[in-house]
Amino acid sequence: MRMRLVSRCLAGATLVFALAACTITFEPATDPPPRVTTRPAFVVLEQFVPDRGVNSTYRIGDPIGFRVRTTQDGYVTLTAIDPDGSVYVFARNIAVRGGRTTVIDGLSPRQRFVITAPEGLHRVVAHFTPRATEEVVTFRGIVGYDNWQAQIRFELQPYPSGEYRETRFFVRR
Repeated sequence: MRMRLVSRCLAGATLVFALAACTITFEPATDPPPRVTTRPAFVVLEQFVPDRGVNSTYRIGDPIGFRVRTTQDGYVTLTAIDPDGSVYVFARNIAVRGGRTTVIDGLSPRQRFVITAPEGLHRVVAHFTPRATEEVVTFRGIVGYDNWQAQIRFELQPYPSGEYRETRFFVRR
């Protein structure tokens, strides 16, 4: 019994000495300060993905849809950039309900989205606005990723809660 007490005391003393040898130091951060963004305090456009998932593969002629979930009612516009850099709008001012997932798979039941050429990586952006956008901003004739993003940001300027989210998929023969 006495031996157990002595071994416990020795183990406790060893632990105390080991912990006493630890040193915690605080150093000032050397990284640059975080960037300030103009993003809203909360996310409005919670989800935007193709119906088969991000980075999925579609074949030319396959139907495609996009799952969109927002936190508030509003409108979604879909623009795309093809592998060749061509930019275009394929759905404008689609009404969405906040708190619900909406599948956007065409402009109407008779006009479904279908995959077309060219093959390769396709990027699509959904941008959300609380009110329908006017067709003042045009994406026709825009070429290149940076120009595409600049046009989207320009279109969202009048809407404080406007926001966009990008997704991608691949097209094969």
